[in-house]
Amino acid sequence: MSQTVSRTAAILLAAAAALAATPALADDAEADASAEPTGNVAITAAAATAAAAQESPAGEWTPLGSQPLGEELFAKWIPVPGGESGAPRQGWLGTADGFFTREVHLAYTYVDVDGADAEQGLARFHLPLSRRLWAGLEVPFYQDRGGSSDFGDVTLNTQVMLAETRNLSLNAGVGWRLPTGSESFGNGVFAAQPQLNLFTDVGGGFSFRGRVAYDFPDSGAPESFILNAAIGQTVTDHDRAPLGDLTWYVASTWREFSNGPTFLSVTPGVRTHLGGNLFMLAGVEIPLTNGSQFFNEAFTVQLVKGF
Repeated sequence: MSQTVSRTAAILLAAAAALAATPALADDAEADASAEPTGNVAITAAAATAAAAQESPAGEWTPLGSQPLGEELFAKWIPVPGGESGAPRQGWLGTADGFFTREVHLAYTYVDVDGADAEQGLARFHLPLSRRLWAGLEVPFYQDRGGSSDFGDVTLNTQVMLAETRNLSLNAGVGWRLPTGSESFGNGVFAAQPQLNLFTDVGGGFSFRGRVAYDFPDSGAPESFILNAAIGQTVTDHDRAPLGDLTWYVASTWREFSNGPTFLSVTPGVRTHLGGNLFMLAGVEIPLTNGSQFFNEAFTVQLVKGF
């Protein structure tokens, strides 16, 4: 155990140094989203209103790359406006964020599996450290299967923003799974997951996001390649609580394990603004391959509070 902790600490220190040294990429100039929507495109109009509600005060936000790297690396984080068509930078279930958020999450997941079903309670904390650097913590504080419960493996996510314009966010990072849980629940595993995450506004209130990653676990667990993509559309404006920023989306994950089984799933879901910067998300992940080896369905409800 002491060797695992030492290894964890060494890799975390190396990652921090690597993130601090990552060079910035040049970005496109900020786009102007002042075009008036016409009456026959009500959905686009609503999405544009949502973008306006999320914009930072005029003159604060600029595309990354417009200032020297040293200033951007440690400059105070500024919330980024929505895309030109109004697609907001808001997280979804079953996919990754190419952008930075400052939020707390509380999620409950019920997993239908062959045999005893499983449940999990998960808390997350997202904190931008600067315009370029971000950290997130995932804590599975409750896991239950067949009446037995335990604490899961905590994950620390560290990311650096490579490029950011009005319609695009691209970051890279590493997710560090720490062996804090019980082996009887499949926990007690240390893993490093390098990843590349993308967000882009594709027009009409639609956004596309996804992730490419590779998982390197220890303890004899199989390595895996991960490819994720999602698309969705925001159809109401931010202030129409409890149906503000109402968004539908569909995410899909492909995971290829080094020991053979392939996991492919689809996750349809919704997100809405309840009011007071409190959001609710719901979704169901459905495996399309090898469901008997993984699970049948996983139902998740999540609350998100921005601050």
